[in-house]
Amino acid sequence: MNATLSIKPLEERFRNVLQILVEKRLSLSREQTRDLVQAMLGQQLDDMQIGALLVAMAQKGESADEIAGAVDAIAARCRPLVSGLPLTLNIGGTGGDRSGTFNISTTAALVVAATGVPVIKHGNSRVTSVSGSSDMMSALGIDVSRKGDEAWLRRSLATSNFAFLSTSSWYAFPERLTAVRRALGVRSLFNLSGSLVHPANVTHQLIGVAHASLLYPMAEALVRLGKVTAFIVHGAGDLDEVSCLGETQVLCVSDGCIGRFSVQPDDFEVPACELRALRGGAAERNAKICLAVLNGERGTYRNATIVSAATALVLAGKTRSFGEAAKLVRQVLDNGRAYQVLKRFKETMNENESESLRHHAP
Repeated sequence: MNATLSIKPLEERFRNVLQILVEKRLSLSREQTRDLVQAMLGQQLDDMQIGALLVAMAQKGESADEIAGAVDAIAARCRPLVSGLPLTLNIGGTGGDRSGTFNISTTAALVVAATGVPVIKHGNSRVTSVSGSSDMMSALGIDVSRKGDEAWLRRSLATSNFAFLSTSSWYAFPERLTAVRRALGVRSLFNLSGSLVHPANVTHQLIGVAHASLLYPMAEALVRLGKVTAFIVHGAGDLDEVSCLGETQVLCVSDGCIGRFSVQPDDFEVPACELRALRGGAAERNAKICLAVLNGERGTYRNATIVSAATALVLAGKTRSFGEAAKLVRQVLDNGRAYQVLKRFKETMNENESESLRHHAP
């Protein structure tokens, strides 16, 4: 059920919204949330007000309309990019699972690119985790802070079939909003909405959520936004990833409809493992793990990468089964193609030239 707000001075509107969220436990409409997030981004609310609103929404549970409204507000501040490709994919999670795993989605994204599916990874520095995807890229010696343009994006895809867009380079987020989120240290509306916004408007998204209760709100928000084909996943162990620990619940969003299925480690021909076997650490440690996986090292880190990358391949229509997808992932890990994607991407990112080249798969 959504509440209705009248147009009032900002201070009074803030108090009314907080009362609606905390006392009445009602959800805001898409338009109301858009206006509220615009006020946060426009620095019209102070730190205490922002923190109170984010915590209140999280405790109530964010609705599909609230998530979509936040996406509207964030997307309005984003510089859009056109890749020129008919199919592009992103892999990422909302964060907040407190699992301490290595950067699974970023490692898997590089592997997916090696199979011929163009990947435009959208990532950020750490907010609710020890190491965000941007942090790991920096630890790998890759400058992801540069503000590119469409020519740069297409060049990166042409040379490596992979591109990385850092959130801080593409959205005009006030620094103090980031500071508030980091101080809260918990998952918020921005984690959810941020994972649905993409500067290049990719056609396919694999999105992980840390709580099963978020599966349908996220899927329904995507239906309202009407943009992409997506898998929303929640893994055993409360991971915002496809999980090696046990069952992963999957919601498929396509053509305005939502379907549901689940996958197990056996579907990818990998053994189940315990969470501690997937632990990462600071960005430097996660970078070493990523390099080891891309160089063909076997073990649980590789298995976690396989299940994530293989799921993305099924989403993109590269293969028809998860077992077939897992075999393709193993091939590019073992023959060095996955590592070559990282090598070429690093060379492209760290050079000064930014001419546009015709896209080709590696």
